[in-house]
This record gives sequence, structure tokens and C-alpha cells, in this order.
Amino acid sequence: MESFPLSQVMAFLDGRVIRPRFLADGEQHGTTYGDRARRSPEAAGLRRYQAVASAPGTRKAQDSGRTVAELMGPVAERIQGDAGARTDYVTLIASVAVLRACRPARWSGLLRAAPPRQSPDEARRLLRRVGDAADDALRGVGILPGVGRSLDRLRPSSYADVQQVIRLAGELGADDFPLLLEHFEEQAGLKSGEFFTPRAVTRMMAELLVCEEDERLTICDPYLRGGELLAAAVESVRDTGGSTPSLTVRGTGSHEDTLRLAGMHLQLHGVQARLEKGGAAPWNEPDQLSATADRILLNPPFSADASAPRDSSPGQWPYGQPPPGSGHFAWVQHVLGRLGPRGRAAMLMPNNALSSASGQERDIRRNLVEQGRLECVIALPAKLFRGTTIPVSVWLLRKEPSPSRQVLFVDARRMGVMKSRTRRVLTEEDTSAIVQSVGAWHTDEVYSHPPPGTAVLSTAVEAAEVRERDYSLNPADYVVQAASAGRDADELEAEYERRELMLRRAQHLMLEADRQVANVQRKQAFVHPVNSAVGSNQWEERPLGELCDIQAGPSPSLIKRARSEDGDVPVVQPKHLRDRRVVAPDQVMVLHEHAERLLRAYRVAGGDILCVRTGTTGPSALVEPAQHGWILGSNLLRIRPSEHQGQEALPEYLLAFLSLPAVEEWIRARSTATTSIGSISAAALGRLPVPLPTWDEQVRIGGQFRAYDQQIVTHREFAEAAEHSRTALAECVLQRAASVVQPGTARKEQGD
Repeated sequence: MESFPLSQVMAFLDGRVIRPRFLADGEQHGTTYGDRARRSPEAAGLRRYQAVASAPGTRKAQDSGRTVAELMGPVAERIQGDAGARTDYVTLIASVAVLRACRPARWSGLLRAAPPRQSPDEARRLLRRVGDAADDALRGVGILPGVGRSLDRLRPSSYADVQQVIRLAGELGADDFPLLLEHFEEQAGLKSGEFFTPRAVTRMMAELLVCEEDERLTICDPYLRGGELLAAAVESVRDTGGSTPSLTVRGTGSHEDTLRLAGMHLQLHGVQARLEKGGAAPWNEPDQLSATADRILLNPPFSADASAPRDSSPGQWPYGQPPPGSGHFAWVQHVLGRLGPRGRAAMLMPNNALSSASGQERDIRRNLVEQGRLECVIALPAKLFRGTTIPVSVWLLRKEPSPSRQVLFVDARRMGVMKSRTRRVLTEEDTSAIVQSVGAWHTDEVYSHPPPGTAVLSTAVEAAEVRERDYSLNPADYVVQAASAGRDADELEAEYERRELMLRRAQHLMLEADRQVANVQRKQAFVHPVNSAVGSNQWEERPLGELCDIQAGPSPSLIKRARSEDGDVPVVQPKHLRDRRVVAPDQVMVLHEHAERLLRAYRVAGGDILCVRTGTTGPSALVEPAQHGWILGSNLLRIRPSEHQGQEALPEYLLAFLSLPAVEEWIRARSTATTSIGSISAAALGRLPVPLPTWDEQVRIGGQFRAYDQQIVTHREFAEAAEHSRTALAECVLQRAASVVQPGTARKEQGD
């Protein structure tokens, strides 16, 4: 019997949050299995957990992101040696995590190893030992070894760095592996066909397929990426009370590196999977794994490499010949052919397969619907995948035809929250609402009240109705589309009143700014002509470098090292300099501790002026006090009026001067171009001659131009508020008219 320290068991349970639909009476959202264990009648033996909870190797799940961030910090560059070894470094972390979980004695031996001379050569020998141990572990479960070759490409600078990685990576578990997959995906520069599936999507797909009644299952992924779909299926089986020893897990991968990652991923989940190497078009490779499965989860490639077959045998395509150059419906039929009796599948499909104009694809859609093989289509929002904004949909398929021939359409396009400017994430509440909606339809229950804050809309239609729409599978053709769907007249009126209040506030600020500018225009005589005033007793000319400290932004690699999707400190980039102000960055964020430790010299403060140093130069921007502590971007220069001899230049005056077209042209003329993109250095900008009036004159000039800037900003904010108010009024007044384009509403009322 294999035993584990209680501290590790409880740390594992603390890291597993109970899904909303499995919460017991009295348990709140966010409750973990560790919380449940401590409240159980058998918890007497767990009371000593508090005494050992701080033992090495244990930590709360919320610390995992920080552990991974530390692993991907400065130590990563010191071990990688060069950019070409970035994916090899992620492989090192994953290998150590697997050894810690599956071969703890080998891991402990690696951690304790300490030769007399801790040279780089000894560090490489230690890496070789890690690779040999990881390959042994993979070979034991039938996975092609190759970790050793991968780690040989690393170039560690010190033995201590390797031991630090071994110690930190040993703290990671199965729930942390998706973070490693994200880093591997980012570093490897994968093509669109190789992107890993977002964790929320994998969890939802698994929950849609696995239920409490499932006992012994064969689960398969015919196009294995990082093992994320199979791992989610294993988690779902456990969450429903199933036993993983009763599972048979299979997968086929097209790339050795990701195949090994998938194997390690599943090993951390305690699953011995049968994984094989295959291609992107299995219908062209009859020797590939062809055993049937009870459940298939799939995120297939949709590239030209996975297009229609070279040689079609009679009966290979029972639902229709796929068109050349497209593998969408070839994968659909391959999956249906692999399903065993009563088998079901969940697969991702590109949205252009929902209602493409291709006659061949339309025929396949028709046969899927008419023969009852298509169970459900779920339209997902855009920006879920790293590196692409293209939306996809989830198709649920079944081996046995449905007697009713009904198809459930779910429109989840408005669900999720924006984690950054380019990434949307489905929340736990979002995926639970979708799973509950599909589950309620399966059990013939009425599901019309999704959880608050979600935007899931669904309707079940007969095959005849799909036939009327020429076999379009786009949920937008069947489900209520209007943004006001689900809101009654009182809610729409309340939204309009809220927007009107915001409009009145914006109008008040705009009118106040107009009054300030009118006051400035009455006092234009205060502005002296700069050119004629220079050299007089009132004005002097000084280089910008004498008046200000000029700091160039950090290197892109330093920003990348500190970057985190869980970060809380924004990084200012050129696109955030707008109307001579800094707008809120919404894409690149860094952790607070990295901002303090790695990027402290690049933090901005109220009164700083930022300007673009690389690429297209333009107007500068003034940092407001509320933006204190944000991080200077790589392509910017920070201009900070000096205070060591008393401040001689007012930020508002400098901003007005730097915004002159002539000054912008001066900067462009002195930008050097090593490539097609010009760049100006801090030293070159420091030589810019600045006409400097008296302090009182700077205050007057700076205040006048700031008034104009405020007027520009408030007018734009008023226009935006007016647009929102108009939309809210249209939804309120034209609610009845909007129902004409809401086909699901009319049918539902008729059915009621």
C-alpha cells in the first residue's frame, strides 16, 4: 500500500474547489473538499493537520500562480541560456512536478544532491539526472521518452538555480499544470491548429459528457494536445463520485513534445493513459488507434493538413463526402465512427461550419440532423483562445439516434469576462449555467432562469424547423438574440434612467470645461509669443536633460518575465497615450511584487510626462496622481522634472511645449533607424532646447492648455454617454418591435 503524508493529502483537497452543482446543503460557493473533510464526522483524525500544514511541499491553491510566476522569473533566463530553449525549460518544470508526485524518492535525491564543486558542468549533469528519471517514468507508462534530449539544450549558469527549480517545481500539482501549458503555448509560438484548449472550456465539455450514472468508461481524445481534455474528463469522473481505476483513457497526438506533456499531465492526475503518436488526418492513416470509445472529447485541427481524404473507400463517409481543403466534417464523421454503442462526444468546431454555403457541408449537416446524431450546438464567445479572436462552438454528438430528432441550441456568445484586452474567460457560473441548461433539456425539465449575471439563452427545436432554415446550425437563427432578452419593461426603463443620469453628469462636466476654455479665451493676452521672448529677461533656453530626468522603458524581455494574467499593476504602452493623457491600460499587467522587485526603476508618478521613443512619435501625455506606480512600457520615455535643485519646469508647461508640431518633428528628425522603425534615445531627447519662462508664466500657459485638453476629453465622454443613452432608450421604446427578430420568443409563447 502506498501512503502519503496527511499534510499533502489535505493540501491536495484544499486545492480542489467543489463545483456549484455538487455543493451540499449549507456549503457556500468556493468551498473546497478540504473544508468538507474537516466538517465530516470522521474528521477527528484531521485535527492535527494544522500542526503540519506548514510542512515543506504544502501550500494553498492560490499560491500556485505565484510559484509558477517565480519559476518563470529571472531563474528561467539563467537556465534557458537562449530563447530557443524556452519550451525545454517548461518541460523541465513539468518533469520535476511528475517526479515529485510519482517518484518522490527520485525527486528527494535530486534535491539533496550537492557535489563539492557546484559548477555549470555539475548543473548540466543534474539536469541530465532529471531527464533520465523523467524518461524512466514516462517509459514505464508507454510514452516515448525524450525529456533527456530536451533538457540537454538548457544552459544553466549555476547549480543553485537548478536546485531552486527542482524545489519550486516539486510544489506543483495536477491543478497547476494548465498554467504550465499556457507558458508552453506562449513560448513555443504554436500555430492556430495547435493552441491548447482553455481550462473553462475543457471543464464544461467534460461535465457535458460525464454524469453520475457512468461507471466504467473508455474516454478518448483523437487529437491530443496537452492532455487538457482527458484531464478534465478524469476530474469530472472524480467529482461525480466515480472511480478512476475503472476508466480506460486513450489519446493520439501528432507532436512528440506535446504528447510527452500530455502524458505527464495525466500522470499527475493518477491516470495511466494509453497514448500513441498519429497524424492530423487519421482517416488517411488506417494504422492509427481505432478502438471504439464511450466518450470522445476533441479539439481538432482545422488546417489544410487535416483536409479531406486522399483515397475514399466506399462507405467511409456515411453522412456525406467532405469537401476538399476542409477537415471540419471529416473529423465529425471520424468521431461518430469511433463511438461505441450509446457513445457520446463533445468536440469544438469553427463557426464557419455552422452555416457554410458549401453544398457538401450542407448535406452533411442535413444527415446529422435528420438521422438524429446531432444533440446540441453551443455558440461560445470570441477571444477564448490565446493568439486568436475567432469564436468556436461546441457540438454534442451521439451514436444512437434520438427518437425526437430535436436539437438544443445554446447561445453563450455574451458570457464570460474580459481578463485582458485580448482574452475572455468563462467563469464557473457561466459554465455551470450552460451545463445545467443542457442537463435540464436532457431530463425534460424547464430551465428558464439561469444564475444571475449569466447570459445563457437556449431553445430546443424540431428537425423540421432546422429543415426550414436550410439546415443552418447557427444558434443565432433559433435563440433570442437581442441584448435586452430576458429583461422586462421595468428593467429596461431602469437601465435607460441609469444611462440618462450618466449622460447628465457627462454634460455637466462638458459645460464646466467649456466655461473654463471661454475664460481662457478672454485672457489670451497672457500668452507671450515664445520665439520673440527667448533671450529676454523673462525667458531662457535650457536643454531638456538639465531640467528633467529622462528614463527609457525596460527591455521587452524584462516586461515579459514579470507579466502575469493575474497581475494588478498596469504597463503603459504607446497606444495608451491619448489626448495628452494616459488612459487605463487593459492588456499587459504585472504582479505587484514584480513591479517592486524587478521594475521599481520604471514606475511612473503623478507629474511625469511620457512620450513614445520607438516607432511613430506623437503627442506626449501627463501622468495623473491616480496612476502613480504604473509601469513604464518598453517603447516609452519617462520625463520627470528634476527636484534636486528645486523644480524649474512645470509639468503642464512642458507638456504644452512637447505637444507642439515643431517639437514632434524635431524628435522624428533625430530618431535613428536601425530598421524601418525609428527610435530616439534618452540622451538625444535630453538635448532638446526648451524655452523656459518664469514660473508664474509657466503656470498660466500650462493651465490654459490643460483647460483645452479637458474640454476635448469631456466632449468625447459626452458623445459616448449619449450613444449609450440612445441605445437604452431604443431598447425601452422598441421592445415590442425587437421581438420580431427573436424567433425563440414567439415559439416559446406559442408552446406555452
